[in-house]
Amino acid sequence: MANMTPTNSFIQTLTKTPQEAGELSGNFSRLKNSNDEIVTVLGYPQTVSNDLNKLYDTLKLTSDLLSVVDVIPEVGEAAEGLQSSIKVLMEEVEPAKNAASKIAAKTTPLHNNLKKLDPIFDKAILVANQVQAKSSSFLTTFNQIVGCVNSLPDGQPKTTSENYLNQFSVKAEPGDSYLNQAMTAANNAINGFYNELNAIKDALNPLSEIMSGIKSVLSVLKPIISLLSELKNDLMSIKIPIPIPYPHMVSLYDIFKTLGDFISLAMKPIQSLVNEILKALHITLPSIPGLDQLLHININIPSIPNFDSLIDVVEKYYNELKAVLALFNLNCPPNKGQKDFITQTSIKA
Repeated sequence: MANMTPTNSFIQTLTKTPQEAGELSGNFSRLKNSNDEIVTVLGYPQTVSNDLNKLYDTLKLTSDLLSVVDVIPEVGEAAEGLQSSIKVLMEEVEPAKNAASKIAAKTTPLHNNLKKLDPIFDKAILVANQVQAKSSSFLTTFNQIVGCVNSLPDGQPKTTSENYLNQFSVKAEPGDSYLNQAMTAANNAINGFYNELNAIKDALNPLSEIMSGIKSVLSVLKPIISLLSELKNDLMSIKIPIPIPYPHMVSLYDIFKTLGDFISLAMKPIQSLVNEILKALHITLPSIPGLDQLLHININIPSIPNFDSLIDVVEKYYNELKAVLALFNLNCPPNKGQKDFITQTSIKA
């Protein structure tokens, strides 16, 4: 009876191959399935940066309009609360928009590069599935042959078969070991990268509430800006005759600014609009949850593993192993005359 250590060692190595391949396929699938969500979250900082800049400009526009139309005493008095709220919010928004811009500068390259990876993930999943199917199928066949050989009665056919199994195992195991190592390296790279992406996602998820808060503030300000813009235009463009020091046309704005005796006259063309604005000014600006958190977000941007290279190495070792496995040619029970099959189907080291 031959020493079957080489064969048993190969079986142990080959048993790991479909396991590693299954894990590799699962890891790449998980990465692909989560990629869209992670890409979306990585886009939050740029969206928040854009939205905060828009909000800041909108707040400033509203404040500027209020500063113009507050020449109308009752409008100025009604606008004090809103003007104060706008000032406070602008002071909060300015550092937040700067922080969002800096975060976006870090996340945007990763965001853009992740969007390109799906074809690579598809290839990797295909290769891993091929490795799993081939190695699992061959392992089943090989174990059946080994079991059959072990059950043969002592004699030349059994010895010859054992020698063949050992010879084949010595040839096949190194390549299979390299394949397993390549898949382990790929799995480790994927798991590390996936964990880093999840840490970024957790850090950036609160930004979704900030985006919602910004939209709420903008939606409240939009109708007011429209009314204030209309009133400003009327104040500047509508002119009425003033008899002193001589009859001449004066804009409503100048009357409110310098000719207080004629305010009641100046109010007539704009009274209905002023009434509408007075109603609209009785609002409370919504809060923006988590806005201050932008100042404290600290994320580490990982390098994307060279998945192309990792899967190319796996595919290379798989193709080499597949070529060796194709040489396997042992029947059990032995065919008639199989005693000299080693000469006929030898495996060269």
